[in-house]
Amino acid sequence: MDNRIFNVNGSGKGMLLDTLKLAFLQEGDRTTAKGYSISKKHGMILYWAERNGKEGYIPFPTKMDASTILEFIWTWLNSDEAKEITCVGDDADHNHDGHNSLGWRVFCEGWGHVDGKHGTIVAVKPAYMWHGK
Repeated sequence: MDNRIFNVNGSGKGMLLDTLKLAFLQEGDRTTAKGYSISKKHGMILYWAERNGKEGYIPFPTKMDASTILEFIWTWLNSDEAKEITCVGDDADHNHDGHNSLGWRVFCEGWGHVDGKHGTIVAVKPAYMWHGK
């Protein structure tokens, strides 16, 4: 689908798995991730298309579906590298009359791309959840 729209924030591993399953399904019922890249703005970008030779692209040793990639993403979300990802706008740790907790966001941008790159499934990044009082 060329005009995919996907933007989900949440917390917890179970909700992340359900979100990834939906994201992978939206790209096609047999979608697998063939590799990824890391962006300070977008987080971990997952690709259904091989991008060998493209700057920053890291191929997976095998094709990964939503279930098999979950532990990899969860481990990364809890890593020091993920803490370096920019949380701005609706992802930010805003000061308000409640509290915030760190969760994640799974998303794509216009035309189902991420960071202007073709062949993407979604990006996954840390994001704050805002809890009112």
